[in-house]
Amino acid sequence: MKITPKTFLFVMPFLIFFVASFIWLEILSQKIGFITGLVILGGVSFLIFWNGLLISHRTGELFDLKNRKQIFVFSLGIMLGFCELIWAISFLPFPFFILGGLFAVIFAIAFNIIVSGHNIIKNTLLGASLIIIFILSSPWLPPKAF
Repeated sequence: MKITPKTFLFVMPFLIFFVASFIWLEILSQKIGFITGLVILGGVSFLIFWNGLLISHRTGELFDLKNRKQIFVFSLGIMLGFCELIWAISFLPFPFFILGGLFAVIFAIAFNIIVSGHNIIKNTLLGASLIIIFILSSPWLPPKAF
């Protein structure tokens, strides 16, 4: 079965959401360490981003990426940026599924902008509105256990 760019753009945010939510659940329940979770989530985001750029036919248009090595190095740089984002999101006082949702929205919007290169304002506004919805609909502090 061949994966098309449209299929990848549809499935990828859900995959990122489930993986990120699971990793943050494991971190918050202290089953794995914070740095271990950061490395795992950074590695998963790198693999998904790299495969997405390899699948997309429009990758080279915006950044002049011509071969697999250039796509690999570009994906590695993007992964470092996402690791910083994961680090920052981890300090927000939200439940694990909200943290996963925030990361999935940011990942999907960034990937869509990098791959397509057009509709940047539309994608940014959509991402900002989804992030605002996530933040406003989530509890800020975990419930107290009595």
